[in-house]
Amino acid sequence: MAEPGSRGIAWAGAVNLVGGAAGSIVGLLLAAIVGRELGTEGAGTYFLVVAVFMIVSNVAELGADTGLVRYVSAARATGRLVDVPHLVRTAVRPVLLGGVLVVVVSAAIIRAHPDLFSGLSSRFVVIAAALAVMSSLVAVMLSVSRGFGDVLTYPLLQNIALPMLRLIGVFVVVSAGGGVAAVLTAWMAPVPVVLVLATIVAVVMMVRHSGSARPRPARPAELRRVAGEFWAFSATRGVTAAVEILLEWVDVIIVGAITSAEQAGIYAVVTRCARAGEVIQQAARIAVGPQISAALAKGAIEEAREIYGLVTSAMIWLAWPFFVILAVFGDAVLSLFGPGFDAGAVSLATLALAMGLATAAGTVQTILLMGGRSTWQLADKSAALALNVALNLALVPMWGIEGAAVAWAVTIIVDTAVVVYQVQHLMGLRPQGRSLWVAAGLSIGLVGSLSVLSRLALGSSVPVLLGTIVVVAAVYLAVSFPLRHRLGLVALLAHRSA
Repeated sequence: MAEPGSRGIAWAGAVNLVGGAAGSIVGLLLAAIVGRELGTEGAGTYFLVVAVFMIVSNVAELGADTGLVRYVSAARATGRLVDVPHLVRTAVRPVLLGGVLVVVVSAAIIRAHPDLFSGLSSRFVVIAAALAVMSSLVAVMLSVSRGFGDVLTYPLLQNIALPMLRLIGVFVVVSAGGGVAAVLTAWMAPVPVVLVLATIVAVVMMVRHSGSARPRPARPAELRRVAGEFWAFSATRGVTAAVEILLEWVDVIIVGAITSAEQAGIYAVVTRCARAGEVIQQAARIAVGPQISAALAKGAIEEAREIYGLVTSAMIWLAWPFFVILAVFGDAVLSLFGPGFDAGAVSLATLALAMGLATAAGTVQTILLMGGRSTWQLADKSAALALNVALNLALVPMWGIEGAAVAWAVTIIVDTAVVVYQVQHLMGLRPQGRSLWVAAGLSIGLVGSLSVLSRLALGSSVPVLLGTIVVVAAVYLAVSFPLRHRLGLVALLAHRSA
């Protein structure tokens, strides 16, 4: 398997972008099936359970996934690959123990309160908890290959195989007339399969790069030192990940609690559409994370700044057209999910604008983490969660899902501004080049104007939406080609880690 430096960030980013885009498309298709077959109320129940599943899964990771990416990539950069098997064992053991605790606690809670999850059996809840823990182990195993510089396994398994298996399972279930519980079962069932595949890949890569999947003999003092350093970073990251996943789903839960399952279903679809644009950020994060970690480990600050600038420009160039289309044609996009979902058009426009601004900050969250500032990120995300919950509790009773969208938009903008200050001023990593402004101007000036003119002239419908996308994409690419040097795309393609 080629090292990331041999093919560059562009290759890693492109692979993860394709995989992430495929996963996002499949995820939206899945949401459309659920919305059309179960309706807004059934979709609301479905997404509320998915929210709990995702929260449990991310909390159970304990931050070990990010820790492995950081420490395995650092071990690769400093020539200490023999340490990797011990790092993996150090990461996996607490996750397994924590997972057992999650299942036991879930069983105890459902036994004491059998009506807590209406319409779902006690056995279903316990099995769902076990599968959520398996989902956390998938992330941990995939982080091993990411740390080694493998850019294919993560998108193939996490972004393509898992969503596709879920889509096929849910389609079969709804075709047979299954209800919410059956749909959720089909959604969770592929997790063990992907876990087995991810574990096999992790073991093979350890044998290939480290010589063995078994930890080498070492003195107890050394083992304690490695474990202490790893969990000092990862435990903080684990708490941060729990806060982040709450930030992603808490508004859906609050909307469902204050308004109705129907409104929660509409708002959940709105957030899934807006977050589909995060595929750009996720691809950049996965591609850049190991390289940023390696550059900072070697003290190559200028290389880190160059990576930051080039990737941010590419993120704006790729993501902003998507968010502009969402903001202008939100009602047409939401109509694809079934009757009633277009009521979330204003909320979608609000979230799309906020996501566009967050994308313009680039990979600041990754830089903060790979630079070892996990405690900073924990403080940032905790403050953001508190702000988000407070705004939701204040605005949802007055404005419904539009209030939730405003709360989410304000939260993400404030959080992003804080992290940008920390990275650019406190860490001294400012992005190089003027290509960011070229990408931003091109996206707003060209895509924005053509989209608004199309809506004003032809209205908003699915055919108009699709036609506008085709025309805008063709013009955008045609204009971008002669500007490729000023956009920083050529430099990104040519970049290699030092």
